[in-house]
Amino acid sequence: MNQTQLQKLPAVLFEIGKLVGSDLDPGVLLSRISELVCQLIDAQACSVMLLDASRERLLAKAAYGLRADRIHSLSFAMGEGIAGWVALHGDAVLLPDAAQDARFLQLPNSRTPIASLICVPLIARGERVGVVTATSGDKNAFSESDLELVRFIATTIALDIENVRLHRVAVTDPLTGAYNREFLSNKMPTEIDFAVDRGRALSVAMVDVDHFKSVNDQFGHGVGDVVLAEIAGRLRNAIRGGDMLVRYGGEEFLVLLPRAGAERASEVGERIRERVSEGPIDAGNGVGIEVTVSVGVAELRTEPLESMTEFIARADAALYAAKAAGRNRVLIAE
Repeated sequence: MNQTQLQKLPAVLFEIGKLVGSDLDPGVLLSRISELVCQLIDAQACSVMLLDASRERLLAKAAYGLRADRIHSLSFAMGEGIAGWVALHGDAVLLPDAAQDARFLQLPNSRTPIASLICVPLIARGERVGVVTATSGDKNAFSESDLELVRFIATTIALDIENVRLHRVAVTDPLTGAYNREFLSNKMPTEIDFAVDRGRALSVAMVDVDHFKSVNDQFGHGVGDVVLAEIAGRLRNAIRGGDMLVRYGGEEFLVLLPRAGAERASEVGERIRERVSEGPIDAGNGVGIEVTVSVGVAELRTEPLESMTEFIARADAALYAAKAAGRNRVLIAE
């Protein structure tokens, strides 16, 4: 460990302690930890991948230094690539020249060059739960002391990350990573009370994928799942930091928008519509699928105060009005 790292380490550990003790969204928390790892060892990129509920695949949950639209599509089976090998065996890896290692898997269409890397397991309660990977576009970028630093940080955060993951699994949809209806039922009354007590606006946006049945009919439900997962990623990239994305059912999503009146929510809805339709979704085998969404927006009525059911129903009515008006548009509820 060099002198600069010795000076940085206490501040990094203090910041990580604050992060894991906060109520930040897990993705934001892990992205910030990834950034701190990059700063500590001068890596160009860092990612945190966690095992899915079946413990068969690693799924990227956050990263720093990678394109946002690549994060949610990053996945390795157990034993696949360096990350999969580390998750399977529980051993850390330091590669000064990744291309020379038979385990290294160069991802297609990757725009982040990887010449050297560090990958360490996340182990909580004696079980492997994920990996932390740091990379550089330069060969021989990392030393054994860098490896030990990342291993130390991984050991420090593993249990906290697993606790966050277990909580998140209970309230999220496994396919899209969005919150589920159970989360919405628990969270929305609190947000309504908060908005009323503080005199702040609250809105919801209902989002439905246009003609999604034809995607399933033409390409099969497997491709349909790929499309839904990618759409969820695009929705996350379009909404604001404090907004909450919920998979409401099938191909329908709900976005809870604190501190947003109808006009502001409509602007977010328009950004959602543009982001989803900005380019075809890669379904594999050279197949690109063009997708659009319709969006209905409603602002909470407070005099008299409407129920959660009434609130959502008005946004839903605006959504179906948008579909009836030709789809691929945003409408505000009356």
